[in-house]
Amino acid sequence: MDKHSLSVCSYNCRSIKNSLTAVASLCDSYDIVLLQEHWLLTSELDMLQSVHSDFYAYGLSAVDCSADVVVGRPYGGTAVLYRKELAGVIQHVASDESRITGIQILTDIGPILIINVYMPTNYGDDNSLELYVDCLSKLHAIVDSEAAHILIVGDFNCSPGSRFFNDFIDFANDNNFIVSDLHRLTDAVTYVSDDGKRMTWIDHVLCTASANNLISHMSILEDVICSDHRPLYFSLECSVAANDYLNKHPVQSVRWSPNWHQCDDLTLFLLCTTCR
Repeated sequence: MDKHSLSVCSYNCRSIKNSLTAVASLCDSYDIVLLQEHWLLTSELDMLQSVHSDFYAYGLSAVDCSADVVVGRPYGGTAVLYRKELAGVIQHVASDESRITGIQILTDIGPILIINVYMPTNYGDDNSLELYVDCLSKLHAIVDSEAAHILIVGDFNCSPGSRFFNDFIDFANDNNFIVSDLHRLTDAVTYVSDDGKRMTWIDHVLCTASANNLISHMSILEDVICSDHRPLYFSLECSVAANDYLNKHPVQSVRWSPNWHQCDDLTLFLLCTTCR
């Protein structure tokens, strides 16, 4: 494969079973498809592999089926679909959080880390805020990596002026991220309620400055209407013909370590005490 750009599409499909045709169509047009809310059980994740004959898939379910009683809400889950011809330069990001899946792509300009996220919904209670902040802390740990370029893409469930937006911006500032879509698009709408009365901009692209420089042709796809979300598309200007880079940097397993500098003194003390 010798491409000079990678096309990426992010889509909250609100059930892959109900939007299978639309997602397959996105696979026809894009190299990487990031899905939120696929609504699959763990036993059903193999379905992702059959969405498109030219794509591999990696996903996590929001439901814990390990016990006799099913635990969790089925209305969640994330997945990454990518072209089979990219498999040689892609590594999966290990995650035990169903709201976070990701891949690292080896390119001619170094590794590109793409994290797919489905952030908690605001229900107006304290628990919603705690879940949101907790998910941000998990992202903190993942993005503390050696990747040259980092992007976090997906449904952040916050729009400018909404309850979670300040936490979202604080997270971006703490990690020196740019909210690329807010800079590139104007008055965008990525969510439309079924009755058409509520329209918000809650799907975003967070990225490092170096990754932002790679982005081009960002837009919202208005013609995909099988979900209450609209797909967000962008292109990354890089080459996946990474033979020269791979020869100098042999492939190693992807490992993630906690972002310790984000911990306060009390947390570090408790961790040290527990490990004794």
